[in-house]
Order: sequence, then C-alpha cells, then structure tokens
Amino acid sequence: MSKFEQSQRILDVQTPVIPVVGTLIRENPGTISLGQGVVYYGPPQEALDAYVDFIADPDMNKYQLVQGTPQLLAAITTKLETDNNIRLDNRRQIVVTAGGNMAFLNALLATADPGDELIQLTPCYFNHEMAITMANCKPVPVATDDNYQPVVERIADAITAKTRAVVTISPNNPTGAVYSRACLEEINALCHEHGVFHIHDEAYEYFTYNGAEHFSPGSIDATAESTICLYSLSKSFGFASWRIGYMVIPETLFEPVRKIQDTNVICPPVISQFA
Repeated sequence: MSKFEQSQRILDVQTPVIPVVGTLIRENPGTISLGQGVVYYGPPQEALDAYVDFIADPDMNKYQLVQGTPQLLAAITTKLETDNNIRLDNRRQIVVTAGGNMAFLNALLATADPGDELIQLTPCYFNHEMAITMANCKPVPVATDDNYQPVVERIADAITAKTRAVVTISPNNPTGAVYSRACLEEINALCHEHGVFHIHDEAYEYFTYNGAEHFSPGSIDATAESTICLYSLSKSFGFASWRIGYMVIPETLFEPVRKIQDTNVICPPVISQFA
C-alpha cells in the first residue's frame, strides 16, 4: 500500500458528525443544539479542591504508571464492586484511559487485526465505527428491534470466521435504550461460545429512568475471559475535557493494552486522575 493509498483510507472514514453540527451552530446564531452529549454541570467540588494537594507534590508532574495511578485504581476497584458487582481477581485488570474513546481504541487494537470484523448494533455510536475503519477493520452493522433492543439471533447470524468482537452500549448512545440483564447474559454467552470478545460500553451507566436498571456484563464470572467493559467520567462527573475513562479487561489483554496506551499517550492526564 502506497503512502497515498494510506492517506486515502483515512479520507474514506466518515467525517465526525459532532464538529460538523458544531460548525453549523456557530454559523447560525440562535440555533438550539440537540446534539452532543455534554452535561450542564461541572466536576464535583472535591475534584477541584484536590488541586491544592496535587500542586504540593512535585512528583505528580512526572509520568506515572501507564495503567493509572495506584490511588485512582484503588478508587475504581471499590466503585466496580459497589456499583457494578464486578470483583477483580487474577482474571481481570483495570486500565485508566484518556477518556472512553481511548478505552475503545485500546480494546480494538488489542483484539483485532486489519481485515477483521467487529459487529455493531444499529443505530451505532459513530466514533466506534470510525475507529474500526481507521484500524482497517470492518464494521458489521446488525439491526436492533423496534424498541432498539438487541436481537441475539441476528448477532449470531452475523458472526463469521473473521469476527473478533461484538460491540454493545447500554444505556445506549444514541438511542438511550437500556439492555436487560438477560439480554446481555445471552450476548456474553454467545461471544464466549464463538471465541470472540464482548466489548461493552457503559459510559452512561447512571443515566437510567422510569425504573430501568443498568447491568454490567463484566460481573458474569463465567465469561470474564471474553468480556471487556468500558467506562467514562465525562458524563456522570462532568469531566468531559479532563479526559479520564477506564476499562476492565481480561488478564490476557493487559500487556497488549499497556503497550498500545504507552505508545499513544504514555499515561492518562495525571492531574485529572488525581482530581
């Protein structure tokens, strides 16, 4: 592949919709945006107050562990146990990332090679589709039902020898649909049976309404080796520009993900991790 062809492949990736809409809004004063998922509130005061302690420690200005600071990893471990019923053992690891999109890219690069396929439920989160295309992999769209719920039989029919992962998001972006525990258990079992990963994005885990309950498939011990869960502080904690997310991954992916992250960012923003 020539350098021109490599550049052309990036040009073939769809243009991010959010910046395009943002430009239209700026060019048309008075437009009401119903677009990007940015919360109206900022970080909690405790996070802002933490800067005093951060500034007092000169070592915090240096690179820290690729997978995250020990203090944040400990806090996330407690959160996963209390909020997600995920108890870490020697089969799982946490990696802190520079936002949820980096967590997905880490998972993609660690599990798939050029030409491989990843199944996405439609309507899908366009950033995931863009990342898959940029990695020279193939996004395989699978339609949800009339209530935007997964149809496991359709997912099963889409799995081929080239499939490396099934990607789900719940609560969903962009539809807001919340997937049931039973449904996610079925998808986990299906992926495990076929030897593919289940990449589950939980960025909106606290945004549930009308009695809907969020379920984390990472809490299913029997499929720990094939389940990847992605999280973000951007929405629930108003941390959008601070760029902090994290992922729970099988132990077998820990070293590959650390290599990928060290190459891309070395470590997530330490000042944001501290806060």
